[in-house]
Amino acid sequence: MTKLIKQIIILTACLVLSLQVYSQQSKSAAATKKNEQVKEANKKAYEKARKKTIKHRKEIQTKETRKRMEEADKRAEAYNKRDDDKWYRDIFKKKKHRR
Repeated sequence: MTKLIKQIIILTACLVLSLQVYSQQSKSAAATKKNEQVKEANKKAYEKARKKTIKHRKEIQTKETRKRMEEADKRAEAYNKRDDDKWYRDIFKKKKHRR
């Protein structure tokens, strides 16, 4: 009889402890999820403000200056794309023939 009571007490203690651990995990998971949502919202707000600032910088320029800025952006983009190594370029690269 005492052996049975000990087993029941041990079993209930294990169940209670496991429930407490489970509830703590769900709270920490909820906290991390909320933290990620806050980070994402901050990132979106930053990007929105950045785009607005860039648009404003272009709008305050004269027409000729805007045209020069756009040409400079195109040249910079073309120059930077040139150095972009794609993974498939190495596979399909023309091989030099040796004589």
